[in-house]
Amino acid sequence: MSKMEFDPVDAALTVAMMVSGFIMTGIATFQLFDVGFTDVIWSSGNIEITVAYAISVASFVGIVATNENTDFSSLKDDAERLDEYYMYSIFATVGLFAGWLLVGDVASFFQSSDLWGLVYVGVTTTASFAVGWML
Repeated sequence: MSKMEFDPVDAALTVAMMVSGFIMTGIATFQLFDVGFTDVIWSSGNIEITVAYAISVASFVGIVATNENTDFSSLKDDAERLDEYYMYSIFATVGLFAGWLLVGDVASFFQSSDLWGLVYVGVTTTASFAVGWML
């Protein structure tokens, strides 16, 4: 696929990532087949992975994996060639995914207010568009 094209897989994964972001931050709730997307699917110590978190991370990984113009080994270099806002959104998204699990205050901060939740969704959705569309 060439740059500046958005295939149906990228579009679906971007929507899944955006909806999961709304659920992770507490702005929205969703349940399907008696599975709540805030349900914990794995935990160890202070680390808890919810259905929404797993879908969000899997969506971002899926967008990169299905993009023919970039891959995981060149993602950093490809992102650095974008405008700064898009580059920072990609790096921030990767950092937010790690921080969400490893630093408890990150999740608490973005869940503390709908405004900060919208910031989280905005940054991660921008990153998914940048990886899916621009790279």
